[in-house]
Amino acid sequence: MALRELLPMRTRRLVLGLGLVAAAVACELGHLSLPLVETLDRYLYDTRLRLQPAKPNSRVLIVDIDERSLKEQGRWPWSRETLGRMVQTIGRDGGARAIGFDMVFAEPAATQDPALMRALTGAPVALGYYFSSELGAVSTGLLPQAVWPASVLVDRRLSVTSWNGYGANVVPLQRVARGAGFFNPVVDRDGVVRSLPLLAEFKGQLYESLAVATLRIYFGNAPLTLRADGLHADSLGFGPAGEQARIPISEGTTALVPFQGRGGAAASRFRYVSATDVLEGRVEPRVFRDRIVLVGTSAPGLTDLRATPVSEVYPGVEIHASLIAGALEGTIRTRPVEAPVYSAAAIAVVGAAAAVAMAGAGVIGIAATALLGLSTLLAWNAIAYANLGWVIPLASGVLALLAVAAMNLVAGYVTEGRSRRAVIGLFGQYVAPQLVERMAHDPDNYPLESQNKELTILFADIRGFTRMAENMDPQQLRDYLNRFLTSMTEVIHAYNGTVDKYIGDAVMAFWGAPIDDPQHADHAVAAAIAMQREVERLNREFEALGWPRLAVGVGINTGVVRVGDMGSKLRRAYTVIGDAVNLASRLEGLSKKFDVPIVIGDATRHAVRGIALQFVAQSEVSGRTEPVGVWTPVAVDPEAYAPPSIVDARAAQQGAPTTTIREPVA
Repeated sequence: MALRELLPMRTRRLVLGLGLVAAAVACELGHLSLPLVETLDRYLYDTRLRLQPAKPNSRVLIVDIDERSLKEQGRWPWSRETLGRMVQTIGRDGGARAIGFDMVFAEPAATQDPALMRALTGAPVALGYYFSSELGAVSTGLLPQAVWPASVLVDRRLSVTSWNGYGANVVPLQRVARGAGFFNPVVDRDGVVRSLPLLAEFKGQLYESLAVATLRIYFGNAPLTLRADGLHADSLGFGPAGEQARIPISEGTTALVPFQGRGGAAASRFRYVSATDVLEGRVEPRVFRDRIVLVGTSAPGLTDLRATPVSEVYPGVEIHASLIAGALEGTIRTRPVEAPVYSAAAIAVVGAAAAVAMAGAGVIGIAATALLGLSTLLAWNAIAYANLGWVIPLASGVLALLAVAAMNLVAGYVTEGRSRRAVIGLFGQYVAPQLVERMAHDPDNYPLESQNKELTILFADIRGFTRMAENMDPQQLRDYLNRFLTSMTEVIHAYNGTVDKYIGDAVMAFWGAPIDDPQHADHAVAAAIAMQREVERLNREFEALGWPRLAVGVGINTGVVRVGDMGSKLRRAYTVIGDAVNLASRLEGLSKKFDVPIVIGDATRHAVRGIALQFVAQSEVSGRTEPVGVWTPVAVDPEAYAPPSIVDARAAQQGAPTTTIREPVA
C-alpha cells in the first residue's frame, strides 16, 4: 500500500520532515555529499569576512615590488646585490624585528650571491620556498631544519598536508638565513584561498610555513609548542607554553586567514611601501623599526595574485601578513575537527523540533517556526563564532529548515485543496452556497467523520400528494415538484439549515451541523414558518397556472443523533440517524390529525428560546409507549429569527443599510 494510504497527512508530513533533517545531518557528518551545501557554506563564510571592517595594523608592513618598482629598477628578477641593499636598509638600518621573503632564490648566481649572503648574515630574515605534490616532483635547493617529526601530530589525531618534492633556496643563502618557511596556500575547490597550512610533512618530518617562521623570528627564535585549549582545537604557540602568541589549528593543521578589507595598497589594513622607494632612499629607515616586514609583489606580471573571500585579486604576500596579524591580535578563528558533529547536533535538535511543530501547523505557523528555527541556528552559530572562535558550518541547517518549511507548505496547500474539494463536493448539495464557501476556507473545522450531536430535525411533506398525482400528467407533476422542492430548499438554506434528502414529495433537513448553531431550534422553527409563507406564494403561482393548491405539513424535533458521512462503499451521504429523527417524521404525520401546519415536539419546545409556542395536545405516536406533547408556533415574522447573514443579504438587495437583529426575548 502507498504511504499516503497507511498514514494520515500530519504523520506523513512529520516523517518527510524528519527525513529531510536526517539527510542534513548525514550531509554534515560527511555521509552524503551535496555540492550545493558546500557552495552555500563557503558563501556564508565569505560574506561574514567581507563584512569585517579593515582595522589598521601597525606591526606588519609590506615592501611591495609593484609596477612602479619594476619600471624604475628593471624587470624581475633583480640582481641579488639590489636585494642585499634592500635587506640592509630594512634590517640593519631600519631595525625591523623580522623580515619574510615571499619568494624563493632557487637558482644560483655565483657572482651575486656573496652580496646577498653578507646582507642575510645576522639579519632577522626568513626566506620562502615551496613544496610540490606532483608525481615524480623534483627537489631542488636546501630545506631548513625541520621543527618536529610527523609522529607528533599522530598522537594528537591531527592530519597534515604531505608533499613529494620542493623548490627551496640555494644552499649558500639558506645556510646564512636565520630561517625559512614554505608559502603554499590551501586552494579550495572553487579556486579561493581561505586558509594557510601551518606545518607540512615531507619524508616523515614537519616543516613550518613562512608566516610561522617569520613569527618565530619576531619573538626571538621562540620555540614552537602544541597545546590544547579546552573546548578549542589544538593551537600552535610561540614561546614557552605558547605565551607570546598562538594560532588555533583547523583541520589539516591549517589556519583560517582573518581577512579584513579588500587588500592591496589602496584598501589594505597594512602599510604598503614601494620597493623602489626603499632602494632609492625615499623612505626613512625608521618606519621599519620593531616591525615585521614582508617582501612580496603585487605586480600582475609576477603571478602572485590570489582569489580570496574578500577580493578576486589579492596580493599573495598580504595573505601571509593577514595570518601574522591575526596571530598577534588573537583574531584567528578555527574550524574544529569536531565542527561537523557540533553542527549535526544543532541541526538534529532544531530541525526535529521544527519538523514536529510544522507537521500540524498552518501557513503562519510554518513560517513562524521556520523563522524561529533559523534564528536559533544563526544565534548559535554567531555565539560560537564570536565567543568561542569557532567557524561552524551553517548551510545544511539552513537548507534543511527551508526544505522542511517548503515541504509542509506544499503538503499543506495540497491537503487544504483536497479538503476544500471534499467539503465542496460533499456539502455543496446540502447547505447554502455561502456556507459552503465559509466551510471551504477552514475545512479542518468541519470533520466528515460521524459524531453524536444535538440537532433539530425537520420533515416537510405535501398533503394529499398521491391523489394530486393521479390527476396530473408526468411532465406537469415534475415541474410542480421541482418548484416546490426548490422553494423549500431555498428557505432551508436561508436559515442555515442542511438539506438531508428528498423523499418523493417530502424534504428532510436539520440544523446544527455541519456548522455549529447554538440556536438551531429557533432557526428550524423560523424556517418552518417561512416555508408556510412560501407555500402561500407558490399557491398564487399554481392557481394562475391551473395547478392544484399546496398543503404542507411540517414536523420538528430536537435530540442527540448521529451525524456525519455515512453509507456503504458504493454510496455515501452526509446524513443523520437516531430516534430523534424518527420522532420528527412521526410528528410531521400528526400535522394532518391536529389540522396545524407545523407540529413541534417537547424537546424542541424546551430548546426554543425566542419563539412563542402554544400547546396543542398530548398524542400517541407510533412506536412509542408514552404520549408526546404536541406544540405549534404562534404566528410571528420568521425573519425576526433568521440568521443575521440572511437579513443582511435581503436588506442589501433592497438597497437598505444592513443591521443586526437583536436576540428575541422569550
